Amino acid sequence: MINQAILILSTLLMGLSISDNSTQLTIQVEVKGENAGLVQLLLFKGGKGFPDQATAAIKTASAKVQSGKAVFKFKNLESGIYAVSAFHDTDGDGEMRKNLFGIPKDLYGFSNDARATFSAPTFDSASFNLTSGEHTISFTLK
Repeated sequence: MINQAILILSTLLMGLSISDNSTQLTIQVEVKGENAGLVQLLLFKGGKGFPDQATAAIKTASAKVQSGKAVFKFKNLESGIYAVSAFHDTDGDGEMRKNLFGIPKDLYGFSNDARATFSAPTFDSASFNLTSGEHTISFTLK
């Protein structure tokens, strides 16, 4: 009976030490000159699907633009390498508007304010290391 209790306690403690969910992330997205619409955001852990495959993102969220910015808060994240993509959803339909050539009409941006000339930036250029504790990042939609 004592051996079973020790085994159960050991298993629980191992599970607690392996899973580090004490990380909190606040993301401030600036949308200069805007006070309406939504910001649609994708949070990626690892490069798979970055920057626009919502099904590959570990978190998706939307927030109202207020006073030129939208704020997102995520709790209980695991430590690791992350990147964020976002766009200003002016009409609230959840889809980025694009012209006939596929060029975005809506403002968009990435963590680290990463940019590439004729394509989306790489995961590496937009990535940041998230360790346990509370963190805040910010970037601007352009």
